[in-house]
Amino acid sequence: MRYDIEADWQLLNTCNYRCDYCFFPGEVLGEKTVRYGTPDEWADAFSATGQTFLLHLTGGEPSAYPDFVDLCAALTRHHFISLNSNLTQASLGDFARSIDPARVSVINAGLHPDERTRRRGLEIFNRNLALLHEAGFSIFVSVVATPQVLEAADEVARQVAVPGVVPVPKLLRGSYHGRQYPDAYDAAERDAFRAMSCRARTAYADWRAARSEPPTIDPFADDDFLTGTPTFADRTCAAGSRFVRIEPQGDVFRCGSDTAPQGNILTRTFAPLGGPSPCNSEYCFYFCRKYTDQKYTGPTFTTPLPATPSLVPPYLVKRVGTALHRVLRR
Repeated sequence: MRYDIEADWQLLNTCNYRCDYCFFPGEVLGEKTVRYGTPDEWADAFSATGQTFLLHLTGGEPSAYPDFVDLCAALTRHHFISLNSNLTQASLGDFARSIDPARVSVINAGLHPDERTRRRGLEIFNRNLALLHEAGFSIFVSVVATPQVLEAADEVARQVAVPGVVPVPKLLRGSYHGRQYPDAYDAAERDAFRAMSCRARTAYADWRAARSEPPTIDPFADDDFLTGTPTFADRTCAAGSRFVRIEPQGDVFRCGSDTAPQGNILTRTFAPLGGPSPCNSEYCFYFCRKYTDQKYTGPTFTTPLPATPSLVPPYLVKRVGTALHRVLRR
């Protein structure tokens, strides 16, 4: 996988879930989705920049976007994508059948146990999880580590029905039930968080070792930040050159909305900065941690190719193997 710029693209605000720890209020999550361009218009506009993108599709719930699969197909002709999803949408079936897993860096499947129970959504979650896993997509399950999740960690883990896939605890950040997290975690909750993290790192050890770089939204080391997330003010950062944030209508920012706009993708006015510069904003600390690391702020990052290329795409090998296994079990 070779890309020039990673983008955190908030594709839409709309979401079918109302998690009480979500950063967005309910009226925003309930907004009607607006399409600002067709799939081909978006893909052509990204390609017109002359850059190869790794587009992190988020929202809202990105798989609820109209023409979601067509958009992904158009984007992945020349670019790469990653995805945050609650795995509730029927579109993910077509996604699994139509999109080449080699063009998808990672899928972060959010479990959201309380909301999942309220909406009776566990069956569809596990069905889509199994479908994507068997199709050869790089996927892991994360769960926002509320005090309730940490208290019932074993029960939460049992909700994931795909063998070998366990929920990775994700740091609760910001205001939750009148308390500020992660500072508000007590000693027992921190211990439970560490135990969940340790179990997840063990379960995904081979998967993580096989990757050339960790997923950008990487909660596997969140137990390092149980007493507070780091600040990045004035640190040299490649945001604006190797990383940007894109809003639903295509406006591009270095990261936070308080930074100067860098044009618009659809109007073909986007221009990346010339290189790293001191941090002048606040954003999601996962991206900040990556793009202040010199390992990822140099020249274009390239994933090493296999020494002996196969004539058969890896995702087809996985699909054929899965089908053969089912036949042999009969």
